[in-house]
Amino acid sequence: MSLNLQRIVLFVADIEKEAAFYRDKLGLPVSEERKGWIEFDAGACRIALHRGKRKPRLDFETDVALQETSAELKDRGVRLGDIKPHPVHDLSLCGGKDPEGNPFRITGQAGDDGS
Repeated sequence: MSLNLQRIVLFVADIEKEAAFYRDKLGLPVSEERKGWIEFDAGACRIALHRGKRKPRLDFETDVALQETSAELKDRGVRLGDIKPHPVHDLSLCGGKDPEGNPFRITGQAGDDGS
């Protein structure tokens, strides 16, 4: 199993102002946009702006079934939430927090049991 950093999600109060900065000042191309969400191509990963007030979140993608990844990480002592369907894409996801409470999420294909 390997995890690949897919995106960094920044929760922002003024999404239009932040989007203008990343798009117009830094010159990052918009790769996806929908209400309350703008994602920029930043090379090796993407930077997503999401309306809200939370800590930034790291989004990883697993190269094996999410059920397998979740089980392996739990065996290593990583605390993860339940696997559930992704709200937008045809994937599954689960989330957790690092020792200091910084959130992360892992997405991947459903396991054999459909989760």
